[in-house]
Amino acid sequence: MTDLAALPPLEEAIWAAASGYDRAEIERLLAPDFFELARSGRRYTREELLTDTSEGRPSKVALHGLEAREIAPGVALVTYTSETRYPDETQWAARSTLWAETPEGWQARFHQGTPLPQEHRP
Repeated sequence: MTDLAALPPLEEAIWAAASGYDRAEIERLLAPDFFELARSGRRYTREELLTDTSEGRPSKVALHGLEAREIAPGVALVTYTSETRYPDETQWAARSTLWAETPEGWQARFHQGTPLPQEHRP
């Protein structure tokens, strides 16, 4: 059985690395073939995420209900709800990340964010 306790902190580390743009940390956490289907519907590659140094809008993020479950040996799915507060709005999304255990540690292979209607928010 895979130890899943490390995954919620790693999920939080991705958000922290992205908001502070820590390229080395992002490279460590995202597998070479990583891609994301964002809340906006846009598809991002790992390379796009690594080269996007824009600061974006200032925000505060809270991750609710982080849960990790093994779906195959060395493969896990982390699910949660994100709450991103901007000065003019708050965006909610249902999120999932597929993680794989590698010799270098856990790496994210895929992430998806889906807008979350008000009736499904925590």
